[in-house]
Amino acid sequence: MNSSENYESLVSLFDKQLAFAQNLQKKIIPSPGSFVSDHYQFYSYLRPFRKVGGDFYDFHFLENGKISLLIADATGHGIDAAMITSMIKLSYSYTMKDHRINQSPSLVLKHIESDISQQMDNTFFTAIALVLDPKENILYFANAGHPDAVLLKANHKIELLKPNLPMLGLQQFMTTMHYFDMRINFSSGDKLLLFTDGLIDAKNPDREEFSLERVISVIKKNADLPINILGSHIIDACADFKQEQAPSDDICILGIEVDD
Repeated sequence: MNSSENYESLVSLFDKQLAFAQNLQKKIIPSPGSFVSDHYQFYSYLRPFRKVGGDFYDFHFLENGKISLLIADATGHGIDAAMITSMIKLSYSYTMKDHRINQSPSLVLKHIESDISQQMDNTFFTAIALVLDPKENILYFANAGHPDAVLLKANHKIELLKPNLPMLGLQQFMTTMHYFDMRINFSSGDKLLLFTDGLIDAKNPDREEFSLERVISVIKKNADLPINILGSHIIDACADFKQEQAPSDDICILGIEVDD
């Protein structure tokens, strides 16, 4: 086999591996239409930097009408990052079967972190885990080094769901770390936007970042719109800001609105 044939063989093999990873990632990330709730409206947008990426989300319906939701961002891009998201999916699904864990977002993150650390050393990722409780109008969350989520209250007040835990993967260096949940009211007319850093870190030709401040500005300007249209406005605003600059990271946005 000459060098040209060898190169073509390697390219063909890589294309097959990439196609396999792409099909796998499509299967492990739920479609927006599969989120059906009498209490919440849901919006999602996911665009990998390459054909596959490290941004991931998932949700599970729990007992008593509660809903668990997870958004995560694995370091890196491409096939390696997609493999990590597959491991996060498996671990998250497993934790949802344990009623002692699935009611606590911080414990969910702790067990996912532990599972992955046992399989792969030095694997780091950020994540936010939520438990929505429509009966109590409460949202429980744990933010592990992830960008602030933005809560738009029905009265248009903005609250931020800031990190209360470090990036996941650091457990091996912080064995005495205390995992705890945050609690916040989440009631009729409230909207929550979660996103990965590919959104706020997107740059324009002058190398300025889109930033959390610009995201909040778009949310305030469109505060009365339904969550799906609000989410679309954020994507459009980011695209306009970038002025057709090539993407440099995956972007994932989730939106949740409490029905009136």
